[in-house]
Amino acid sequence: MKNWIIILLIFVLPLGLYAYLDANAQSNKICKVMGSEQVKNPKAKIIKFYSPMCSECKDASVELEKAMTNYNDTVLVEEINVVDNDKTNAKYNKSAIKKFDVTLVPTIVILDKEGNIIKKNEGLMKSDEIIEVLAKVK
Repeated sequence: MKNWIIILLIFVLPLGLYAYLDANAQSNKICKVMGSEQVKNPKAKIIKFYSPMCSECKDASVELEKAMTNYNDTVLVEEINVVDNDKTNAKYNKSAIKKFDVTLVPTIVILDKEGNIIKKNEGLMKSDEIIEVLAKVK
């Protein structure tokens, strides 16, 4: 029994730590790449709902980065972790999940300047699809 506990600690603990650190690095990376803090008068807003343990969510981040290369100055990007239990974010996250009826991750919601939903996509959304929707936003 003692050996099993040691084996679990050797393998499970590093994997869990890696997943946690990788999710945080991915989240920080996308905010820096997209420059969301620098958008003054956004034409649109993209909200990406994700989970740190979701591999398709990581692919969605890559696709979002590709799409945002042309829209850094006009589109605000927000990411919401659906499993975040941090007291400062949990209330906001839960209300956003309820408001947009998110049942699957990744979910990407594209809003116009007034906050009207232009497109809601559950699952992976390719960069060319995102660009196509953003091109229609006035």
